[in-house]
Amino acid sequence: MTITTSNNQPTILLVDDSSSVRSYVAELLSGKGYLVRQASDGAACLAALELALPDVVLLDVEMPGISGLEVLQTLGPTPRLYSVILFTTQSTLEQIVAGLDLGADDYVVKPFQEVDLLARIRAALRNALHKRALAQAHQETDAALSRLKRAQRKLVEQAKIGAVGRLAAGAAHHINNPLGFVMSNLATLERYTQALDRQVDALSRELLGINPGLRGTLEELERVNHLKQIRRDLPALFDETREGNQRIALIVQQLAQLEVGLGNQRMADLDLVTVLQPLIRMLDVLAPDGTRVEWKQPHQGVTVHGSLPLLNAALIALLKNACEALGSEPGNIGVELVAHPELAEIIITDSGHGVSDEHLHSLFDPFFTTKPPESHVGLGLTIAERFISGHGGRISITSDGNGTRVSIEMPRTSSPGSSRRT
Repeated sequence: MTITTSNNQPTILLVDDSSSVRSYVAELLSGKGYLVRQASDGAACLAALELALPDVVLLDVEMPGISGLEVLQTLGPTPRLYSVILFTTQSTLEQIVAGLDLGADDYVVKPFQEVDLLARIRAALRNALHKRALAQAHQETDAALSRLKRAQRKLVEQAKIGAVGRLAAGAAHHINNPLGFVMSNLATLERYTQALDRQVDALSRELLGINPGLRGTLEELERVNHLKQIRRDLPALFDETREGNQRIALIVQQLAQLEVGLGNQRMADLDLVTVLQPLIRMLDVLAPDGTRVEWKQPHQGVTVHGSLPLLNAALIALLKNACEALGSEPGNIGVELVAHPELAEIIITDSGHGVSDEHLHSLFDPFFTTKPPESHVGLGLTIAERFISGHGGRISITSDGNGTRVSIEMPRTSSPGSSRRT
C-alpha cells in the first residue's frame, strides 16, 4: 500500500540511470527546498512508488532494463495523484507524444536550462495539487451520493411501511367486525342445530310410543331427507368452519400487531447488545427444554438508528422461527452480533433439519409457511423482512441438512475511525 509524505515539503522522485545527472539535479532541487528521492532505473522507480507517492516524478525515458515509457505502461491508465515530467535527451516528436499519451504531464529535453526545469516543476506541483483536490472532491461527492441514496431508499421503505400499516389497519378493522358476527352466529347455529337434533329424537320416540307402526314411515323420511348423513356431517362442518374462522382471526391478529408496530416508528439510536440481551433470555422459554443457546457479542458497542418496537418484532419473529425449526427435540441455537466498519450484522443459527432449496426462495412471501396452517399464517418472516428493510437493512437465509443461518445486516450510526492511506 502506498502512502503520501506527511510533511509540507514537496517531494520529487528523480529517476535517471546517470549518477552524474542525478547528483546535479538533486543538488539543484534540494537547494530550492525540495525533498529529493532517487532511483537509478525503472524497476527502482516502481518500487519507490509502491513505498510512497511523491508530488512530482522526473522520469528519464532512455534507461536500460525498464525504460521510462515502460514504467508509464506498467502504471497503467489509472489516474495518478502526482505529476510526471519526462526527461529525454531526444526531442523526437514520437517519443514525446508516446509519453504524454501514457499519462505524462510534461517533458524536459536534456540538456536543459535550470530556470526552465524549475518552472516546469512548479507547474507540475500545481497540477498535482489540483489532481488531489479533484480526487478529494470526487471522493466526497461519491460519499455524499451514497448517503443520499441510502436516505432515499430509507424514505421509500418508510413510505412502503406506512402504506402497509394503513392497509393492515384497514384490513384488520374491516375483517374483524364481520368475523366477529360469523363466529358468534356459528356458535349460535351450532346450539340451534343441537336443539333441533334433540327435538327430532324426542318426537320420534313419542310417535313410536303412540303408534309403533310409524317406524317405517319415520325411516323413509330419514332416508329421503338424508338425516343420517346430515347428522354425521354437521359436527365436521362446524369444526372446519370454526378452524377457518380461527385462522382468519390469527391473520387479523398479526395484521393488528403489524399496525401497532408500524404506529410506533419513533426513531432513536439503539445499542444492539441492549436490544438483544432480553431476547436471548426469552429463548429459554421458546426453545425445547435442553436446547443449548450460544450468544456472542463484540467488545465495543454496536449502535443502529431505528424503531425499537419494529426491530424487536422482527428479531422475535426470527428467533421464534429458529426455535420452531428444532421441533420438539433440543438442539443448538446461536446468536452472534458482529461489528463491521459500516454495518451491524446479527447472525442467528439453528441445528434443525433446514429448509429445502425449493422453499428457501419463498420464505419471505406473504402467507407462505412450511408449518401447520392452524397455528401459522406465514406472515412472520414477511413482516420481519419489511421491518428490517425499513431500517435500510436486509435479511439473507442459507440452509442445508445441518441447520439454517439467518443474517440480518443494518447500517451502523457511526463507524470506527481509521487512518486512510492513499
